[in-house]
Amino acid sequence: MKRYRWLRAKWPISMRVLAKRLKANGFDDGKTNGFVLDRVRDDFLEARFIERVEYDDTIVDPFGKEISFHRIDYKQCEFRATVDGPGLELVNAPRVIQATISGLAEASEFGLAIGPLNLNVLAWAKGIQRLMNDGGIVDSVQIGAIELAPGITAKALIRGTTDVLAASNRFVDGKKHEIEKVQLKIPGSRRTTIILASNGTARIDSDAPSDTVVSIRAALQELLRKSPGPMVLSISS
Repeated sequence: MKRYRWLRAKWPISMRVLAKRLKANGFDDGKTNGFVLDRVRDDFLEARFIERVEYDDTIVDPFGKEISFHRIDYKQCEFRATVDGPGLELVNAPRVIQATISGLAEASEFGLAIGPLNLNVLAWAKGIQRLMNDGGIVDSVQIGAIELAPGITAKALIRGTTDVLAASNRFVDGKKHEIEKVQLKIPGSRRTTIILASNGTARIDSDAPSDTVVSIRAALQELLRKSPGPMVLSISS
């Protein structure tokens, strides 16, 4: 599956200016890290942050002799910076994205403000269903922080071959809880599975139609317009 993650980001400069600065810090053979620009428009840009990692890998042969190999690895973080919406989209990002964020902060002269998302994931899923106009069902819900008693909570995963929302509501029965993840099944010619999380992440089938992520982005933008959320965190030098 393809992984997407969105963060709140407020850019202090235009996308064209940001593109020029990323290009000035471009990746080449002589550098350990840098950016590669893929697409630039007035309201967004798409690029990659690449890190070159060199290390020695040592193995032991059947006779106890150590053999060392010098290896080179390239880590890539694909991203999309936008004027509208949450502001920053990461695609198939590694677990640690600090180097990418630091590079973007430096390119914006440390005027970048950035922070996490905390979404109503059910509202996000309903927005996607409406924009896709393909119906679909929520066939899996992960519920956390279910208050069973004062100081006692539980987590539950509810799955089904039909829509599980009504059964999930009966299960929590008015108890305090948090919807952490939902799985959305889109039928018909799309036949796509989308997994959404409240922290602003989405996983979609690798062979999903290209407009699937467009609908996911649009639904997220609508949700954020209705519920802007807290101010983002500033990054300083």
